[in-house]
Amino acid sequence: MIFTTNAAGTLAYLSPGWGEITGQDARSAANYGWVRAVHPEDVELVRALVARAVAEGREFSCRYRLIDIDGRPVWVAAAAMPRLDPHRGSFLGFLGCVNEILDSGTRADGLVGRLLPPPAGLSRLPPSRQEIAAEHILAAQARTLQASSRSARKAVELAAFEVSRQVTHGLDGVASADIH
Repeated sequence: MIFTTNAAGTLAYLSPGWGEITGQDARSAANYGWVRAVHPEDVELVRALVARAVAEGREFSCRYRLIDIDGRPVWVAAAAMPRLDPHRGSFLGFLGCVNEILDSGTRADGLVGRLLPPPAGLSRLPPSRQEIAAEHILAAQARTLQASSRSARKAVELAAFEVSRQVTHGLDGVASADIH
């Protein structure tokens, strides 16, 4: 599942996969409504992590539980990177993904400023070209943070900006779940 936020951390786009797992539509998830789908024991961790990431404009990642459409807990791994204006470098929000973890033995683990490796055994593929591109951009961002040149990081940041713009605006002709 792919999402984008604005600079205040509120949702600009949320892919349909969210609703398939949680039963929440885009309107219900708008602003911080998505938190209602987070397992009650994990809400505080997730809220604090997202608030800190928004305040600092930093990448974040964590594992936590959602409550699925049948009321059962589902482990997910979420990661997001800042979307930066390519000309001014100002923080515009986040481009991120949430993936179901099929290994139910995973514990919640909040980490600020670091992307986790992609979880093994993803349950589904993103439905649009832009969402597939976003998944690749997020993986590339994680790799460039570890040991790449400044120019490689800049190229990935520019690609992330363009992909997140397209995902947010649904430019591939697929109906998007834009949140207004």
